[in-house]
Amino acid sequence: MNKLPLVSVIVPNYNHAKFLDERIQSVLNQTYKNFEVIILDDKSSDNSLEIINKYRENSFVSHIIVNSVNSGSTFKQWHKGFELAKGEVVWIAESDDSCDKHFLETLVNGYVANDAVLAFCRSCKYDVAGNKEHYEHQDKLACELTMPGPDFISEYMILGNLVANASSAIFNRNLAIAIDRQYMTMRGEGDFLFWIELMEHGNVFFCDKALNLFRFHTSNTTSSLTFKGINPIEHKVVFDYLVKHNHITGLLRIKERWFCICSFFSLDYESKEIKKRVVKTWDPYGFFTVCYFLARLKGCIFKKIGWS
Repeated sequence: MNKLPLVSVIVPNYNHAKFLDERIQSVLNQTYKNFEVIILDDKSSDNSLEIINKYRENSFVSHIIVNSVNSGSTFKQWHKGFELAKGEVVWIAESDDSCDKHFLETLVNGYVANDAVLAFCRSCKYDVAGNKEHYEHQDKLACELTMPGPDFISEYMILGNLVANASSAIFNRNLAIAIDRQYMTMRGEGDFLFWIELMEHGNVFFCDKALNLFRFHTSNTTSSLTFKGINPIEHKVVFDYLVKHNHITGLLRIKERWFCICSFFSLDYESKEIKKRVVKTWDPYGFFTVCYFLARLKGCIFKKIGWS
């Protein structure tokens, strides 16, 4: 086991006291034992510190850092963890998730055997009561695989963020700390950009076993950020990066832009102004907007005369 890499497990927490014990225990109970734990609390207002303090004397816990002011960004907390990490490999074990006890052993073996820069596994949806459910978002990944990162991006990541949950992945610390920090300025889609930039530097290993438990609950931020228009606007940053770095080329650029515009047009937003901002971001000249409404009009006409 000592020949395998030290893993720095970063547990970023904000107001997840009710899940925190389970999360930390799921880390400490791993069959793979060459790891350190870095707990970062972003000025929680619940009783998180009471739970965190129980682990101050644990031999695996190397750092407990409590912010005096909320950072406002989980990605800033990630980077703080990277700077504190001593391990070659990093695992961001988000504070509301959980995992199988073989998670690290399986992914570290895959990471090492395949000379990967990032290894991740299938996730299983997990509710507050602990009930598990199939997570359909990763169905495009049908089996275990290893691919050069640029190929994985072009084949899979242009379809969306198939890593989906940070807790499902381990990755190279030196690369993570060296990549562009634009992802740290983002609120929702920063992880999507982060994974893509990592993958550009080497192999990606995917394990088909659902070893990660991805918690779904009312305080998940994704739906809120979409409602406020933040995720659709930030997704344009990711799209532009994929185009600039030749992961999306030719007619695929038009196809993917059209797909995103149609998806984002159909969403409900907090206000009309936010929807206008999203539309303007994706279609500054209005060409796709006209095409979208003409397509809808054509569909309505065909339906009315019975041709659909």
